[in-house]
Amino acid sequence: MSTTAFQRARSEAQRLERREAILAAAVELLRERSVAELSLNELARRVGLAKSNVLRYFESREDVLLQVYDREYRAWLEVFDARLVEGGIRGIEAFSELLAATVAERPMLSELSASAAGVLERNVSGEVAAAYKRAAIANAVRLAELEARHVAPLTEAAAISFVGATNLAIGGIWAATQPSPGMAAAYDAHPELHSLRHDYRVALREFVATLLTGLAHREPALPFVAGPYRLTPEPPSTPIPSA
Repeated sequence: MSTTAFQRARSEAQRLERREAILAAAVELLRERSVAELSLNELARRVGLAKSNVLRYFESREDVLLQVYDREYRAWLEVFDARLVEGGIRGIEAFSELLAATVAERPMLSELSASAAGVLERNVSGEVAAAYKRAAIANAVRLAELEARHVAPLTEAAAISFVGATNLAIGGIWAATQPSPGMAAAYDAHPELHSLRHDYRVALREFVATLLTGLAHREPALPFVAGPYRLTPEPPSTPIPSA
């Protein structure tokens, strides 16, 4: 599609098609460059639209990237779920190993996670932010369900702590394990610094395993009240009759 050939979408189906094309172009670009290097101008060129026309479908670059992030997260959950079942995974160690391995296979997910709070959430409207956070809640519920099914059911507070801390770790550990060229050169040149260079998959695995081990023995003292959603099943309002 060229910018001169652009015609405004006349139907909802055409509008959705344009949005999908923009999201697909964003994914292509993120396979070639970092989140910081992806500009709205570059995205518009890749999809064959003027920048102003891209903004007919998304309010900002960050709006596009938040939606790509949500899709990447949901795609990861699908893969993680399938491989948990295929592998007959049970217990903290095996669950943590597979979680870290499947996340490490998706560097785009990890980088978007690392950029979410500090960059991507900073240039969006309340409407876009609310939609993004609702999607994040749905993803959190799914991850908590996988933990309950393959490790052990957690209390509501522990489930919130597990999902929240794991999501922070996916982005935070990624950022800490991607050294700059200068830092990488220092690690390579000075053996005494090798212990400071961490492997992303290993660090994430150890974090999740330690987190789940701790949550099995300590109830979190959360400084907030859960919203109108739950990460664990609602208790029955009336006793379930015995068989």
